[in-house]
Amino acid sequence: MGFITVKRCALPFFISLAMVLVLQLGMPGRAFPEQTGTPAPDFELAGLDGKTYHLADFRGKVVVLNFWATWCPECIEELPSLNAFYQRNRKADVIVLGITADRKKEPVLEVLKKTPVGYPVLLETGGSVFIRKYVVIGMPTTIVVDRNGIIAGRIIGRTDFGSAGFSRKIQELLGKGRKQ
Repeated sequence: MGFITVKRCALPFFISLAMVLVLQLGMPGRAFPEQTGTPAPDFELAGLDGKTYHLADFRGKVVVLNFWATWCPECIEELPSLNAFYQRNRKADVIVLGITADRKKEPVLEVLKKTPVGYPVLLETGGSVFIRKYVVIGMPTTIVVDRNGIIAGRIIGRTDFGSAGFSRKIQELLGKGRKQ
């Protein structure tokens, strides 16, 4: 069962960016390429740790993709909550990938000095994953991918990753397709 959540504080940005995308990409009336219940587009991105990451490498695990940027205050505010979620679930079949829209790694490293995280942070310098593959139209955006590589949900806006609702959704996804 999929879920889509848009937080009220993200709506003005969401609407403005959607209009810009329609004008820039020439997509009037075109549906987003990503929808809950459809396969998550694969990607190849470099991590701050020097490794290359592909979404397909995590098939069989629940993947939490967190799209963020250093210039987004809500993104920075949710980093501790997401890191705590990662720390609680890292021994389960849950992967967290932070994907930043920043073009250079220096601002990202500065933010992570003040707010360190244990999960991989990937640089999306070209914009193709944000815009063409996942149509991220509000920051932060979190997309949850199930064990089979299917998009199970999207949250636009700051999230409390320690909330009972979010934890319940992840536990449901972990229970589905469990290895016997």
